[in-house]
Amino acid sequence: MHHRGRLSATPDDLGTYAGHSRAHTRRELIGRSCGSAHQEVVVADLDPGGAVDRHLHAFEEVIYVLEGELVLDIAGELEHLASDDYVFVDRGVAHELRNESTVAARWFEVSAPQPGGDLKDTVFVAGAEPDPNLEIPYWRAHFDADELPAPTATIGLAGFGGGNVGGAVAKIIVGPDTGASQLNLMIVQYAPGGFIRRHDHAFEEGFYFLTGEIEAELDGETHTLQPGDYCWSSVGSMHALANTTDAPVRWLETQAPQPPSRYQARFVGDWEAFVS
Repeated sequence: MHHRGRLSATPDDLGTYAGHSRAHTRRELIGRSCGSAHQEVVVADLDPGGAVDRHLHAFEEVIYVLEGELVLDIAGELEHLASDDYVFVDRGVAHELRNESTVAARWFEVSAPQPGGDLKDTVFVAGAEPDPNLEIPYWRAHFDADELPAPTATIGLAGFGGGNVGGAVAKIIVGPDTGASQLNLMIVQYAPGGFIRRHDHAFEEGFYFLTGEIEAELDGETHTLQPGDYCWSSVGSMHALANTTDAPVRWLETQAPQPPSRYQARFVGDWEAFVS
C-alpha cells in the first residue's frame, strides 16, 4: 500500500490546534487517513505575527524549517530557527512557536508514535507544566548540503549494496544516535543516474521532495515526483527510485518505527537470485 500527493493540493486542517494557534495552517501529508499506523507527517505554515500556544506531546517530534524564520520557546530557552535548522523535541517537553519576522515561515514536522489515538496526546498548558525530568529535553542542529558525503553504492545504511544502489547518499539527521527512539529523519540525495532497485521494508517510509525530479515506482505504478510532491510506503510495499535527469534530487525521508539492525531492506533481485 502506498500514498502520494502534492502539498499545494493537500487540504489545511488544524485538527487539535484549532483554537490554540493564530495565522497557522497544517497540511497532513502522511497519517491515519492514508493508512499509516506509525507516524504523522505535516507541513505547517505560520504567517508573520502568528503563534502556536504552549503545548506538550506524548510522542517524539521533529521540526525541520523549510522557509522563513521561527522562534521556538522551549525548556527555558528561545531558539531562533531559519531554513534548514531542525529540532528534536522529546515527549512531554512543553514548547510554543512564534513568527516574529515579516515573511511566512514553513516547516516539515514528523511525529511518532502516531498522534490521534485514544490517548489525549497533545495538551495545551497555560500555567504550571509537568517536568519530564529529561537530561536532554530537546536539541537543535543545522543541515548543510555541502556536508553530505559523496554518493556510494551502499547509501551508508545496513543491508544495502550488492548492486542494488548507485549514485546515492543518505544522512540520518535524527535517529537512535541522536536520542530519538521512535523515528528516523534522513536527508537523501541521488546524483544524476542514481537509483535504488525494487525492495520493501518492515517499517514505513515517507518522502517529501525538495529539489530535482525522481522517478518513483510504487507497488508497480511509476510516477514522476518533483519539489512539493510527497509519497508514503507502507510496511511490505514494494518501491524503487531512479534519478533519470541530469541534476541531483534531494528529499526528506522518514522511517517509523526505526529500522532493525539487520535486513533493513528486502531487495527483490537478491531474493530471486538466492532461490533460483
